[in-house]
Amino acid sequence: MRVYVNGVLAHDWAVSTARRGFVTPSGNYRVGHMARMHYSRKYHNSPMPYSMFFRGGYAIHGTYAVGHLGRQASHGCIRLAPGNAAALYALTQAYGGTQVVIR
Repeated sequence: MRVYVNGVLAHDWAVSTARRGFVTPSGNYRVGHMARMHYSRKYHNSPMPYSMFFRGGYAIHGTYAVGHLGRQASHGCIRLAPGNAAALYALTQAYGGTQVVIR
C-alpha cells in the first residue's frame, strides 16, 4: 500500500488482500465510517483494529496475523500491521475525505 500526503509518498506498507474465493473490490472510494476497534459480525467476531470502511463491509484495518502480510489472506478487506493501521487511521482523521484507490 502506498500512502500519499499532499501528493508526496509518505508510506509504502505490506498488506494482505483477498485470498482465493474472495474479492477485494477495485475502484475509487472515499473512507466513510471509521472505528478504532471493530469486531466482524460476519467472520467469528474477528478483531479489526483501526477500521476505515470504504465500501459496505469492506475496510482497511489492522491485523494481528502480521506473518500473512504481503500475501492474499483476507475475506476482501485490506489488512495492515497494527502500527501502520494506527498511523493511517490518524492521517485519515486529520485530513478527512480520504480517497482510496484500489488497483
